[in-house]
Amino acid sequence: MKKTFFVVGLAMMLILITTFFLLERSIFSQSAKLPASRTADTHSITGYTYPDFYRGIYLTVASGRDASKLRQFIEAAKASGINTLVIDAQIGARDTCQVPAENVAMCLERGMHPIARVVVFTDGLKHWPVNPSIIANRLKVAEDACRKGFKEIQFDYIRFTDYSVRGKVSLGERYAFIEGFLARAREHLKQYNVRIAADIFGRIPLNSNDPIGQRVEGLDKVVDVICPMAYPSHYTWSKKLMADPYYTVFLTSKKARERAKKADIVTYIQAFQMKVGMSGLGFEKYIEAQIKAVHDAKVRGYILWNARNDYRVPLATVRGYYSDPGRISKIERHVEDDDTL
Repeated sequence: MKKTFFVVGLAMMLILITTFFLLERSIFSQSAKLPASRTADTHSITGYTYPDFYRGIYLTVASGRDASKLRQFIEAAKASGINTLVIDAQIGARDTCQVPAENVAMCLERGMHPIARVVVFTDGLKHWPVNPSIIANRLKVAEDACRKGFKEIQFDYIRFTDYSVRGKVSLGERYAFIEGFLARAREHLKQYNVRIAADIFGRIPLNSNDPIGQRVEGLDKVVDVICPMAYPSHYTWSKKLMADPYYTVFLTSKKARERAKKADIVTYIQAFQMKVGMSGLGFEKYIEAQIKAVHDAKVRGYILWNARNDYRVPLATVRGYYSDPGRISKIERHVEDDDTL
């Protein structure tokens, strides 16, 4: 009799342990899949708090891996109210992140949100089908960046070339490939609890059926952050959009926000002087107008882009803007039909 009770008791214990294990695994699995969203409080993942509003600058890999140089950028950025650093992760075809873990830790210790930028197809995808080794390489770089402490992976040049592609590929196949890569990257990196971001051309929120294979609605399903590159100098089909930095950034950001249901919109703005003269504004006022446009569009933030990392004027402008945010009066503008493609 005692033996019977012992066997029954042991069996019940095993059932309880198994049930607890399965329940725990289920809860963990569900929490790991929660995406960042505007509709829920998901700006904290496993104890790490993401900025409510990104105020960022872009840095090259040379700036990111040199501890002394990076420290200088961090101090200047903090003094200006910047809270985010987008840093290039890769050099050439190397399959590791070139920014040391201690440098990423430096960013975190000083209150900077570190984002690793991974260029997928330099100048856009030109050859179809795609060499699998390229995909494997970019995923390895992204994973190494996660291991080194980056909290967000931003994929840039995740698009087809704006010109001809060698090999027949339909628009539907282009969308499927771009979105499929990002979905695969998200799944591959989910164990690190990082955000996934994608950079897009500034024209993408304004059009549909774009040949480079980017669309807001599709990307919205596979990334946490969408970053339109709203540089007025690049809107070459419209003199109005090239000449009015406030309107261009406001329109692009607002359209992106309206088309995205889940992903946050963080807009790249122009911090270089190409064609600034068309606006009739000085460089500082040009940047101020774009910052105000981002706020007025009610998106999640902005990143200043300067390929040479010359942020003397941009950072001074950011610092001045937040010390007196009313310096540019709010401009109410009607979004005209001819502004979209």
